[in-house]
Amino acid sequence: MIKKITCKGYRGFKIEQTLDLAIPNGERGSGLTVLIGPNGGGKSTLAECFSKLAANNVSFTDGKRNKLAGDKVELRVEYGDISPFDEKKLTLATINEGGSEVTWSNDHADKPKIYYLPSRRVFNPYFGKGIWDRETFIRNPEDTQFRGKTLDHFTYRLFDASKKAKDFNKIFWKVLGKKLEWTIDQSDTQNYYVKIKKDDNVFHNSDGLGEGIVSLLFIVDAIFEAKSDELIVIDEPELSLHPQLQARLLEEILETTRKIQVVISTHSPNMISIDAAGNGGVIARIYEKDKSSMISCIDDKCRKYFKAYMGNINNPHIIGNDARACFFAEDGYIITEGQEDVMLYPKILNELNIEGYIPFFGFGAGGASSIEQIAYILKCLGFSRIGAIFDGDKQKDYEKFVQTYSDCDYKAWIIPADDIRNKRAICKAFKSGLLNDKHKLRPEVDKEKLKKMFNDILEFSKIHN
Repeated sequence: MIKKITCKGYRGFKIEQTLDLAIPNGERGSGLTVLIGPNGGGKSTLAECFSKLAANNVSFTDGKRNKLAGDKVELRVEYGDISPFDEKKLTLATINEGGSEVTWSNDHADKPKIYYLPSRRVFNPYFGKGIWDRETFIRNPEDTQFRGKTLDHFTYRLFDASKKAKDFNKIFWKVLGKKLEWTIDQSDTQNYYVKIKKDDNVFHNSDGLGEGIVSLLFIVDAIFEAKSDELIVIDEPELSLHPQLQARLLEEILETTRKIQVVISTHSPNMISIDAAGNGGVIARIYEKDKSSMISCIDDKCRKYFKAYMGNINNPHIIGNDARACFFAEDGYIITEGQEDVMLYPKILNELNIEGYIPFFGFGAGGASSIEQIAYILKCLGFSRIGAIFDGDKQKDYEKFVQTYSDCDYKAWIIPADDIRNKRAICKAFKSGLLNDKHKLRPEVDKEKLKKMFNDILEFSKIHN
């Protein structure tokens, strides 16, 4: 098992950063580490670091060395048995400042086994014959020096997988949601190709395979024979896959990570499991700060909150797909108490003739008491600017938020009414809101004060025109 990886000087990593990986404990998703964050933050770069440690012939070209880090690269992993943890360290570093050649800290013949898949997963549709078992494939990884390069060693795995079609197709068809027969055939020109049976006596060859099918062939191969002493790293597994296929693929990954370590880098909320995070899995946000890629992770307090949200049947949306989209966003998110706030605040902006877009968190936090919890999770993930809007009757929650985040650029506002809209007294006392029963601003509301508040929020979120 790989306990952690440290990176400095590779691409955007000016400042040394360390990622603690999820360690499987038998629970569903416990061995899953998910890398999230905005474009250009460094997710794919961190995934590539694993490929460098898996490779046999490594060099760091001029364009991949970070000049602000001294024009040197150092990658390090700590690994060993899970219990007790027989810790070993392996370091890969450039020999000289400004040079491409590297040295290993010790005999890297004993280095951990890493099955790495880049985001551009494609092979030459016509190929020669070669059969590699999984061990051979892992010990002889592709040269991934350049992104987008065809991964032609993978065809050797296809020959091997075709001999184990029953086990391979069990996962392949489950993710696809249908049977799709495939085999390897040879053309009269002596080249081999993947033949897909579309209908009776209708076939496609490798050249006609959709990108999603090709990508899935790679991913299923990574999973179907996975062993507990391996680490599987997949950059953007969701590429070219329909959302339903993404969801089914995640289910397979969650089962795999009961016993096996998997790292994925993703832009899709469909590939994030809050259940896995609650079971010990890792969610790590990679983003740029101070001219360097940075890593921030959830902690056990976040996991406690996640478990509570998963059991909240009255507010299942709190950390649903809409909310999970925030993991991929930039700073400036605004957290509100509930779903009606998310729906009605834009109406208020329109009535006040305020132009601009406020990025609200999902469908609200599920109550004022949850706002601080959501803010804590986002702070653990490295968000430096988050806002919150409280109803007027939540003065204590508002003050607690302000006090809790007084040391950072987290800001709160409280509306000049008990609630966002009038609420009739049924079991609880009547609440006077900003909006009347027709969802229009009440005449008594101080519109200028409200305008000032929303303009302040727009300025804070940095997304106004």
